[in-house]
Amino acid sequence: MAYNAANAPGSLAHAVSAKALSTETAFKVASEAVQIHGGNGLSKDYIIEKIMRDARASMIEDGTNEVLLLRGSAYL
Repeated sequence: MAYNAANAPGSLAHAVSAKALSTETAFKVASEAVQIHGGNGLSKDYIIEKIMRDARASMIEDGTNEVLLLRGSAYL
């Protein structure tokens, strides 16, 4: 609490950019992993299926990346 009171607020544009970059990267990596596993990558027997689902969901939660980037660019 004292840290927040003593420091200036963070940059919204940087926060939005970090969220978009990290979720896009996670999705690309998960997609490549599914590709490597082939048909087994879509099976619930392998953890990669859940990782892929979670990576895709992270791009949507807290607002889609596209909308966040459009709104965040207004602050630049």
